[in-house]
Amino acid sequence: MINLIDMNLFWKLFWTSTDRQGSFSLYSMEHVLALSIILGIIIFLFIHREKLKENHTRIKVGRIIASILFVQTFFLHFWFFQSGTFTLQESLPLYLCRITTILCIFMILKEDFSFFEIVYFWGLGGASQALLTPDTGGFLFPHWIYIQFFISHGGILISIFFMMIAYEYKPNFKSLKKTFKWSFIYLFIVWNINYFVNGNYSYLRNKPLTPTILDYLPAFPYYIPFMVMGMFFVFFILYIPFFVLGMKEKNLQKSINI
Repeated sequence: MINLIDMNLFWKLFWTSTDRQGSFSLYSMEHVLALSIILGIIIFLFIHREKLKENHTRIKVGRIIASILFVQTFFLHFWFFQSGTFTLQESLPLYLCRITTILCIFMILKEDFSFFEIVYFWGLGGASQALLTPDTGGFLFPHWIYIQFFISHGGILISIFFMMIAYEYKPNFKSLKKTFKWSFIYLFIVWNINYFVNGNYSYLRNKPLTPTILDYLPAFPYYIPFMVMGMFFVFFILYIPFFVLGMKEKNLQKSINI
């Protein structure tokens, strides 16, 4: 009887509850544990980098990662509909990280560098910040929305490092320009969708409820230019290591030719 009550309580806390229990507790035990698991998986991939470069291994591992991303995306939207909480204002796959998650699935399954070029910047720039200052919509552990948040955002980072390790993908300057272009297109489209559905996708109408770096910026709408400039600045910072690496490779090639 006690076990049955415990299971019913757990199922309510995990799935059936639609109560937004409170604000996210930054760097709580649950938060640190989630970050540690994500970091641990990335380190594990790096340790086994030579094995991952074998074609059959990277295909198998890639399919596992892509499958997990697909399943969590499916059950995210299934929960929205099943719980009756689906709204045009916040349930559409229009947040940058939700779109990036979908791109990760195609990137891995198609083994496509053109997807990686954008995913690298959107993923590292967006998912990293989201994991450090999460916005789980008021749902706390062990709710599915809380867990799904870390699976999706952690999965983005894992996907990026997987492609860099297994396929030796790395962005170039054309990748940066391509990301700038598609970012402007994305922001323009989402800005207009927000207007028509009264949404706040990518926080283009209001700041997140949880503490973020946006709290240090002026109120709406004045924080938006700073947010966009900050996003592009982060993209540029993420490109610098590969710019430096490219210059070293060019200089090495010149010295060899001499």
